Amino acid sequence: MIEPLVERAQRGDAAALEELLGQVAPSVRRFGMRMCRNPADADDALQDTLLGIATHLGEFAGRSSFTSWVFTLTRTACARRRRGMKNRPAESDDQLALHADVAAGPEERVSDGELAEALGTALASLSEEHSEVIHLRDVEGLTAAEAADALGITVDALKSRLHRARAAMRDALQPLLEPRAMPRREGCPDVVSLWSRKLEGELDAKVCADIEAHIAVCPACGSACSSLRRALGACRSAGQEPVDAALQERIRGAVKSILARNLIS
Repeated sequence: MIEPLVERAQRGDAAALEELLGQVAPSVRRFGMRMCRNPADADDALQDTLLGIATHLGEFAGRSSFTSWVFTLTRTACARRRRGMKNRPAESDDQLALHADVAAGPEERVSDGELAEALGTALASLSEEHSEVIHLRDVEGLTAAEAADALGITVDALKSRLHRARAAMRDALQPLLEPRAMPRREGCPDVVSLWSRKLEGELDAKVCADIEAHIAVCPACGSACSSLRRALGACRSAGQEPVDAALQERIRGAVKSILARNLIS
């Protein structure tokens, strides 16, 4: 649990602060990489965020969750970096790809590696507001309220944006996940949007049952929902992937640098 670490660090416990920064650093770096699209700037955003946490932790009053506060700091740091990136070449999709480990049966045509690379490309193709909401909600697993706090919008606005973002992500992945997609029949509902709303608890039991019944008899809609579920599974796996050794070393260096400044009294 992060909350006890926050309380201890606010009381000046240096060990708790070090552990706290180490715990949040991987998520901060992933978000920074997605938003900055450049490893060097993502590392700088990581440093800025960790420094911001250490400097202002005493001011954190718990009016929002600690997680949403951290991502607000990261989003601000990324915005500063992006303002200086206008003339910098974009990173390749290979460098930006999220490495997911999605459980798939032998019948799946798409390998995990292919899906991981395609997911990175798909997210890079989305607008900034769609990419960040997918990352916070589906990669990092923030609640709708936490993600809304981090983005400075209402929960209703967050969910509306999220449904559009998930549909856009699924459309971007469709050529890979549904290379021979069947055309939807006249009168078919927008099952991708409905399924997204179902995940957010916005539909009552009857509507959910109706969706399930339709998917069971409509191959086109069943395939569309299946591709969305697999894309979201890849997002979740990307947020759980272990940090590689080189990044771990950079994170340790960043944490030590922050602690050496003795910013918490």
